[in-house]
Amino acid sequence: MSMLDGLYLGLEEHYVSVNGFRTHYYTAGLRENPPVVLLHDGAWGADALLSWGGVMRELSKKFWVVAPDMLGFGQTDKAAFFGEAHYNYRMRHVGDFCRTICMPGPAHFVGTSFGGSLVLRAAIDSNWSIASATSIAGTGGPWRSELSKRELGNFEVGRDYIEKIVALLANTTDGLDEHIERRYQNSLLPGHYACMMSPRMKHPADQSSPKEDNYPEGLRNVDFPVHIITMTEDKLVDPNWPLQVKKVAPNVIFHTLEPALFTRSSRWASGEQVGTYGLT
Repeated sequence: MSMLDGLYLGLEEHYVSVNGFRTHYYTAGLRENPPVVLLHDGAWGADALLSWGGVMRELSKKFWVVAPDMLGFGQTDKAAFFGEAHYNYRMRHVGDFCRTICMPGPAHFVGTSFGGSLVLRAAIDSNWSIASATSIAGTGGPWRSELSKRELGNFEVGRDYIEKIVALLANTTDGLDEHIERRYQNSLLPGHYACMMSPRMKHPADQSSPKEDNYPEGLRNVDFPVHIITMTEDKLVDPNWPLQVKKVAPNVIFHTLEPALFTRSSRWASGEQVGTYGLT
């Protein structure tokens, strides 16, 4: 059995229209269990299966697990909104998606990398119904390293570039050939490139100042648990960034793990670790 075939085991695949956007997602577990929504990373070729397929079955022992492909990724429609930040319209889509599938009650939201940043942003201001918010290796947007800005912000044609991206995300490419190939094929999907590049498309004469941002200060006002899981040897972020959050939002709960405690990657935690550190 291939690695990808193994990821599909125990998962149900669905499509639903969310305000006209065809949205692809996976579920696992019993619907009567507490709901968990898993949000994937935002690098080239990302999708829900690549980030979460290996942990959904484990989480489904206690939870109803839902993992969508976000707008612009995977098998979900390729759409971008140019009049607002890319966090905003994806937050709105995720919230509308949860209501469309009749999410039962507040859900635990867990995101990795960009998905984690989205969760942190949504904790402050979104249309989500949240029981808890957990970010794995997502800073909320700021404090990316120069390496991250340089390597993840550009796009080069070819599988070799995708392999380099996976090496940055996972600190290794050992055993990830199928992962790399799927991510590469996803990067070729019509519309994906345009969605990824859309945040850069600004009028040359635009001199407007950045809009006021209440992140991370707004985290101190949330009334549900917020967890941030960081890891040592994460080359994509400033190693001291948690201090910036702690000093303005002391209620946020931080956990630091060694890469060896993660499943095949320093940025993709196992279901057991997500359950232990995030779902409270």
